[in-house]
Amino acid sequence: MHHKTTILVAPALQNSSCTHPRYHNVGLIAGLGPAEFVQGLIVFLITLGVLLANLLLILVINSRRYSKYIHSQPRYLLTSLASNDLAMGLFVTPFAIVPSLRGCWPYGELVCQIQALLRGAISQQSAVILICMAMDRYLCMLHPARYHKHSSKKGCVAIISMTWIMSVTLFAILVLPRGGFYFNPTGMSACEPFYAQASLRILAACGFYFPTTMILMYCYGSAFHVNKLRLRKAGCNTIASPDDYGGQSVEKLVCQERRLSTNASRTMAAMSLGFIVLVTPWTIQEVVAACTGSRAPAALDFIATWLALSNSFWNPFLYWLLNNQFRRISRELLFGRFCCSKPKEEKQHNCSSNSSSIRHGGHTQGCDLEGLSEKYWGEILERTLSSSSLHNLQRNFHHGGHFAHAHHHHHHARCNGVHEMRMVDAAVPDL
Repeated sequence: MHHKTTILVAPALQNSSCTHPRYHNVGLIAGLGPAEFVQGLIVFLITLGVLLANLLLILVINSRRYSKYIHSQPRYLLTSLASNDLAMGLFVTPFAIVPSLRGCWPYGELVCQIQALLRGAISQQSAVILICMAMDRYLCMLHPARYHKHSSKKGCVAIISMTWIMSVTLFAILVLPRGGFYFNPTGMSACEPFYAQASLRILAACGFYFPTTMILMYCYGSAFHVNKLRLRKAGCNTIASPDDYGGQSVEKLVCQERRLSTNASRTMAAMSLGFIVLVTPWTIQEVVAACTGSRAPAALDFIATWLALSNSFWNPFLYWLLNNQFRRISRELLFGRFCCSKPKEEKQHNCSSNSSSIRHGGHTQGCDLEGLSEKYWGEILERTLSSSSLHNLQRNFHHGGHFAHAHHHHHHARCNGVHEMRMVDAAVPDL
C-alpha cells in the first residue's frame, strides 16, 4: 500500500507583511496589549544579554592577561562559539523585536530570507562547536601528552571553517529556493526555514538535537570517569604545594595538571548541559507538531523557542560563573582603568619582587611569567607527562659529576622541581 507524501506550502509573506491593509491601523504603541509588551520585552532583554555577554567573553579570553590560563585550541573553539552567539544577537534576534509587538513582518522578503538562513546555520554551527569542544576535552583528559603534542592552531581553525561552510551550505539549499522560508508570528516572531515535508522537519530537529546530546554525554561522561579512576590510581588526592618540591614533584605536577584539566572540562560540560536543558523543550515541540500536523499554542511556542535561543546568553554566563580567573580579569578589564590603578613604578617593583620570590620557591607568581608564550605548552606538558622524559631524567643523574649519588639526586631533583613548577604554574594555572 502506497502512502502519498503531503507537500506543504509556505505561507505567503505578503499576508504577514506590515504593508498589508489589515495592519494599517496597528501602530507600534497604539493598541499594544500586555502579552505583546511582555513578548517584546523578553526579546529585547535576551538580545541585549546575548550581545553584552558574548562580547565580554570574546574580549577577555583573547586578552593578553588571560592567554596564560587557556590553551590556544579551546580558546579558538570558545571564541567561535561566542562569535556564533554574537552573530545571533546581531543578525537574528533583533529583527524579532518589532514583529513581537505588532504581529507582522516589516522588513521585506530579502531580509526575511537572509534571517531564516542565519537562524538555521548559526544554531547548527553552535551545536557542532559544542561537539568539537567535547571531543577536545575528551582527548585532553584521556591522552594529555598526545593532545598537547599534536594539537594545532591551524587544524582547529580549519575544522571550524569547514563546519561553518557546511552549515551555511546545508541551510542555503533549504532556504534559498522559493518557499523555503516563512514568517512565524507565534514562536520565533521572525522568519525561519520552512520544510515542505513533515519528515524533513522531524529530521532537522532530531539531527540538531540527538547526535549532539549523545556525543556530549559520551565524551564528558567517559572523560570524567576515566580521569577519576586515574586520579585514584595515581594517588592524586592532594594538590602539590610550593613547600613540597621534593623528589616526587614531577608526579605532583602531573596530578595538578589533571585537576586543572578537570576544572576546565567541568566548565565546558556545564555549557553543554545548559544546551541540552534549554533545547529539549523546543525539540519535543517540533517533533510533536510535525507528527500531528498541528501547531502548538502561541504562548507555549514562544516560550520553547526563546528558551532555546537564550542558550546564546547562558553559555558565556556559565563560563563566567564557573571560572574564577575569567571573573577576576573581567573585573580588571571593566573597572581597572577607572579605579584602583597602580603607578608604573609600583607595578614594575611588584613584578621584580614577585619574580625574585618565585626564584626562591615563594607562593607569589611573578608578572614576568605573563609573557611566557603559548608555543611552549606542548614542550612543557610533554616533558612533564611523558614517561620517556622521566627515564632521561634518571639517566642524567647517573652521568653527573663526582658528588655522592644520594646528595646529587636530591639536589638535582629539588632544583628541577622548582624550575618545572615555575614554568607549569605560569602556563597552566587554569585552562
